[in-house]
Amino acid sequence: MRLSDLLQRQPLDVPKMVRGRVRQLGVSEIRARINRVLRGLDDVVLDVLSGLMIGRPVMLVGAVGLGKTTLAEAVAELLALGDPPYVEVACHSHMTAVDLTGDIDIAVVLQAGFDHPLSYIPGPLVMAHGTVLVMDELNRLNPYAQAALLQAIQEHYVYIRGYRIRTDFALIGTANPSEYEGVYELSEALADRLKFIEVKMPDKEILRSILLWKAREALGELEAEIPPKLAEILANFAAEAQRAGYPQSIRSLSYALADAVVSAWTQRREPELKDLKKALAANLPHSPETKEALIDLLNRAAHG
Repeated sequence: MRLSDLLQRQPLDVPKMVRGRVRQLGVSEIRARINRVLRGLDDVVLDVLSGLMIGRPVMLVGAVGLGKTTLAEAVAELLALGDPPYVEVACHSHMTAVDLTGDIDIAVVLQAGFDHPLSYIPGPLVMAHGTVLVMDELNRLNPYAQAALLQAIQEHYVYIRGYRIRTDFALIGTANPSEYEGVYELSEALADRLKFIEVKMPDKEILRSILLWKAREALGELEAEIPPKLAEILANFAAEAQRAGYPQSIRSLSYALADAVVSAWTQRREPELKDLKKALAANLPHSPETKEALIDLLNRAAHG
């Protein structure tokens, strides 16, 4: 990207682009396509679309493993406002404002001039002009990086060493709950400009079908039967764990189910509850004490 071209950028009406794309595809078609990737999130999809259609950046909030990032990517892929259809950032606490805006390389400028293609290396806030910016785990950004994002959202410009570059984009962010380690409180000014959408664990019946679906995907071409009863036990377990203050990850649960099936398959027998217990303990990222409590909840779900 040449700096002179970037400085001549014209404003883009991204919400209008989103509205046009939604009208073109149709809400029913968008929901149907999303359901091929994620199930049980129809209401969340509508909340995301309604926010983007009025120019409101959206933030998907929920525990790990519920499909927040996958949903953000799927919506951005479907909208396909630009080429590529979206720019993605994996946020972390050491990310700087320059990491988001990009910077001018003074050494290249001195040797080849300001308009050399390598004089300015754009950051994602600049690259996302005219498309969707997906910011995964946005609340891991430190206050300085948050300030750069706020400026882009508020003013539709970023400033690099005195140069002002236009940037218009649709933002879909994801965030883990505030009690998780390594997250920052969002500034009031930034939070005020976001639409927060909670992604919850689906109800037991939908969760059961998701676990069967995802476990089947994980097994691939392996010809092994997945007992619906084990998926039902896991769905009941997830509800029990939620009530006990141990929210679970659909990702971990589906892999635990697939792991239990494969373990039994290698021994040429049908998967049983004991396989599920072992797989669950191995696939849940908890302390030994918490895992012990969770196995007790699994026993309760199996016999309740």
